[in-house]
Amino acid sequence: MSTAQAEPSPPDGVCHVHVPTACAMMKPSRVPRSSFTMGDRLFRWLSQSAGVFVLAVAAALIAVLAYQAWPALSRLGELRVLTSADWHPKENSYGALLFVYGTVATSVIAMLIAVPLGVGAAACLSEIAHPRVRRTTSFLLELLAAIPSVIYGFWALEFLARRGLAPAFAWLGYSNQSGEGLLAAGLVLAIMVLPYITALSFDVMQAVPRSQREGSLALGATRWQTIGKVVLPYARPGIIAACVLALGRAAGETMAVTMVIGNAQYLDFSLDATGDTIPSLIAKQLHETGPADVTKRGVLIALGLLLLLIALIMNITARVVVRWMAKPHAHRGITIAEPAPVGFNDSRLTTPAVHRHEQTLRAKRAAKRAAVANRIMTAVLWLCQTLTVIPLFLILGYITFQGAGQVTFAFFTNLPNDQPPGLYHALVGSVTLVGLASVFAIPVGLLAAVLLSEYRNHPLVPPVRFVAEMLGNVPSIVIGVFAYAILVYPFWLKPGDRGFGYSAWAGAFALGVMMLPVVIRSAEEAMRLVPNSLREASYALGATQRQTVLKVVLPAAFPAIITGVLLAVGRIAGETAPLILTAGGSQFVARSLSDRTPSLPYYVYDFATQPNDQLKNLAWAGAFVLVLLVLCLNVSVRLLSGKRVVAAARAD
Repeated sequence: MSTAQAEPSPPDGVCHVHVPTACAMMKPSRVPRSSFTMGDRLFRWLSQSAGVFVLAVAAALIAVLAYQAWPALSRLGELRVLTSADWHPKENSYGALLFVYGTVATSVIAMLIAVPLGVGAAACLSEIAHPRVRRTTSFLLELLAAIPSVIYGFWALEFLARRGLAPAFAWLGYSNQSGEGLLAAGLVLAIMVLPYITALSFDVMQAVPRSQREGSLALGATRWQTIGKVVLPYARPGIIAACVLALGRAAGETMAVTMVIGNAQYLDFSLDATGDTIPSLIAKQLHETGPADVTKRGVLIALGLLLLLIALIMNITARVVVRWMAKPHAHRGITIAEPAPVGFNDSRLTTPAVHRHEQTLRAKRAAKRAAVANRIMTAVLWLCQTLTVIPLFLILGYITFQGAGQVTFAFFTNLPNDQPPGLYHALVGSVTLVGLASVFAIPVGLLAAVLLSEYRNHPLVPPVRFVAEMLGNVPSIVIGVFAYAILVYPFWLKPGDRGFGYSAWAGAFALGVMMLPVVIRSAEEAMRLVPNSLREASYALGATQRQTVLKVVLPAAFPAIITGVLLAVGRIAGETAPLILTAGGSQFVARSLSDRTPSLPYYVYDFATQPNDQLKNLAWAGAFVLVLLVLCLNVSVRLLSGKRVVAAARAD
């Protein structure tokens, strides 16, 4: 190369070394502005704008909720929101202690059941199970986590409460004949958070160094002693973080709890008690507030702000625990102390022979006890692993049994008032909402992911990544409140003014906000996995950064990006809570995107509690179709992931 020609400088995130592992360890270099063309500057500006938009959405979420909640926050003590259980808005009583108690009680019940089962199942999968069993169970847990919350609620109402807890309450002499209540809500929440605790705990246990296990076994420890004294202590911080994340998930759950908790507005501490929770209260009453209900609306949104605060605290705590765990001092060498010689100085031992005989007997007894404990705890861990996947078969089996026979051709072509009735309008509405949300979220999410992956030195990267992670854990009902406050009945309107009303725009915006974090995180990971050598080859041929990203990085990461998009679509396809506050419902196909837009999850929820058997059969058919759709999306993701692994192995 002549001295007059300078080698083009690579953009952010690319080093001059042609070994991917070395590139990953080196700090990305900054690109001189002179190397950017007009197209590169425009592309960079679009990526930065997407990142700023994500930050703006998060800031607007907090600001709008705080502004709308201010009429209640400024009079919190006067209204006795958190100190009274007297909730009668018509009498100017806004005591929400009942709903706080319901949220806490159901979450505690869920964690008491899910934590031991999830950690035990994770220990079994990590330390005992065969790899084939491990892969199968992981796939089943993914399916369990993918089931929409409205399906959990419908199953819990009809099977868990009415066919399980109701006979048990009658046998025990309780007056609750429906089975609904805090216990039923806690049980269904436990099933919902089980996959999260199990998956995260399993990942943490797999990170325990093999040398720790081998050292324990070499000292004569049993498998259970190794799990209990080496693996679990080492993985404890990560397990705590998993439980904290699951607790935040349980506290913000709306639809499943709403359908099964009983919706009673009085405190009851008995086993068969009914109650209510904060998310359930918001979903049922916020859309009923009129222009004159400023105080009630402020109290409801203040409770939504409390949910948001709980979610943020839980997620930040989990991040701090995981970061602490990653530090070198967090894991010190774990050793198993050999039992100290007992009786060596005992005056009753008169000869070395007697001493050795006594030690031998004690060692044999200890080994026998350890072997018995190992067999018992191995059986217990296998039981935990089995109990984590049984709910999947119960849910899928019962939904299929009740709903498959109700799916007819009329279900896809008729309206609810036709004979025979159908949910054609809800199917069209769901496709419309998911399509609009995808059009909004996918381009913004991809551009934000480009910023995080390809402009790693930019000052926007850390806050955008943090906010995207936090946004992914905000309860869906809170996002619904946010969309309601800006697109249904905007916060800037004065009392007496008409709002925009329920519409496809509002519903799609809420679903799009929920979709954004999934697209951003999956696309960023996909692009970061593209070898730096491909980027360097592109720059060596004279390509600009925009050309490299569009023609090299994105095509290479395309299968993984499609997988992430499918995951995001599956995530929002079964959402119900935000649509109650934004899209609403209608008995007809929406004439425009500004009208009320029905959706399949909404009508599963609406018809599930109807006394009309014909409508309930429609709900069963809708539940079956919805489950089938979501599971097909997740199986497709699994198949695409497997193809990527095989392709990568062949390339290596």
